[in-house]
Amino acid sequence: MKPREITIQYTPRFPELHEALEKFRFCVFVMHRRAGKTVMAINHLIKQALLCDRPFGHFAFIAPFRTQAKSIAWEYAKHYTAALPRTVNESELSIVLPSCNGSAKIRLFGADNPDALRGLYYDFVVMDEVAQCKAEVWSEVVRPSLADRDGRCLFIGTPQGPNLFRDLFSLAQKEENTDWFAASYPISKTNVLDSEEVERIKAELGPDAFAREFLCDFNVAAATTLIPLALIQEAMGRECPEHIWKDSPLIVGVDVARYGDDSSVITLRQGLIVHPQLTYKGLSLTDLCGRVVSLFHEKKPDVLFVDAIGVGAGLVDRLRELGIPVVEALASARAIKAEKFVNRRVEMYTELADWIKAGGKLPDDPSLAEELAAQEYTFTSTGKMLLLKKDKVKEKIGRSPDKSDSLALCWFNAAPITTEEYHAGLKFHTEADTAYEPLEY
Repeated sequence: MKPREITIQYTPRFPELHEALEKFRFCVFVMHRRAGKTVMAINHLIKQALLCDRPFGHFAFIAPFRTQAKSIAWEYAKHYTAALPRTVNESELSIVLPSCNGSAKIRLFGADNPDALRGLYYDFVVMDEVAQCKAEVWSEVVRPSLADRDGRCLFIGTPQGPNLFRDLFSLAQKEENTDWFAASYPISKTNVLDSEEVERIKAELGPDAFAREFLCDFNVAAATTLIPLALIQEAMGRECPEHIWKDSPLIVGVDVARYGDDSSVITLRQGLIVHPQLTYKGLSLTDLCGRVVSLFHEKKPDVLFVDAIGVGAGLVDRLRELGIPVVEALASARAIKAEKFVNRRVEMYTELADWIKAGGKLPDDPSLAEELAAQEYTFTSTGKMLLLKKDKVKEKIGRSPDKSDSLALCWFNAAPITTEEYHAGLKFHTEADTAYEPLEY
C-alpha cells in the first residue's frame, strides 16, 4: 500500500514545551487561563499514540470529572484526529489510532472515579487541572500504572493554593529529580491575550483572583479558602514573648484518631500562642487516655476539650471515670451563633481565623499549614456558612486534617472561660451545644 501524507491542523503555540515532553518523563506545566494547555496536551497525546512502538498502546487524558474531560477535551480529540484512520467510541470516550506497532487507544477519564483507571497500564497520561484532582489518583492509581512500560505523565493546570499541583511543581523544580521538568507560563510570558482585555479581566477579577488565574501564583489562596496560606505563614513566623501569654488560661483540644492512618493530636493554647502540637499515630485509646491524664496533672489546663465524635466518646467517658473534668466537644453541634453558621465546626474554625488575624502565633509546622489552608467554605441557601466536609479535605491533601481539627477545638466555646468558672463546675453544655446534625460534620 502506497503511504500517504496526512497533515494535522495544529501549530504549537509553545514548541519548547513539546521539546521538554520528549526529553523528560514527568512534566509540570503551570499555565494561565486560556493559554491553550488542553489543545497542546491533546495533540501531544495524539503524536505519542501514532509513534508508539509498543503493541496495544494506552494513553489517557484525566480531568477532575469525566463530564469535565468530555466538555473540554473530547471535541478537540475528535477534531485533531479527523484526518486519520480511527475508531471513535462515544460512550467510552475513546479513540483508537494506528501506531508504529499496530494500534493505540486514547481515552478520557475523570479523577472522580479512580476505580475506572485501576488495573490498566499507560504509555502516556495527561492530568488536567491537577489542583482539583484527588491526591491519591496520582500516588495510588496513575503512578503505578506507568511502571510497566516506563510511561510518562504531563501535569497541567492553574494554581489554587497549596495542594497536589503545588507539591508536584515544587518536586519538579528540584535539581536532583532529573526525570522531572517544571515550567510556569503567566500571562506576562505568553502574550496570547490582547493587553486591553487583560486589563479588563484584572479589574473584574480583583488582585487575588487575577494573581491566581493569570499570574500563576501558588501563594494566593482560592476564593473560598477560609484562612489564606500567606496569613498562616505569617502567624507561624511571628514572635510572641512569654509575658504576653503566660498568665492566660491554658486551653487544650484533643482530636482522637478514628482510623488506622489517622493521628491523635493534642493542642495547647494560651492567649495569643499555640504551643507545638503533640501527635500520636497508632496509639490505643487506653494509651492516649494515659497521655491526656498525665498532661492534665502536669499542665493543669483551665479547659480540656475532647472531640467526642466516634471513638472520642469512649475517651471522654474514661477521663470522667478517672475524675478528669472534660468538655465533650461535638464539631457537628449547633453553632452558638446559629444565625450565621451551620454547625460548631465552621464556627470554631472561623474563631480560629479571627484569632490569627488578631495576631495569634502558630507553631512552625508545614503539615498544619497545609491542613489549615485546605479548609474551604461555602454558604447554604439560607445564607449560613458551611465548611468543606472533612472527608473532602482528606481527599484534597491525602490525609485527615487531624492537626487543624485539634487546633480548632480550642475555640469550641467561643466565649472566654475563666479558671474559676471551669473548676467551679460550670456546665458548658446548653441545649444548643448538644443538638447536632451528624451528616453535617
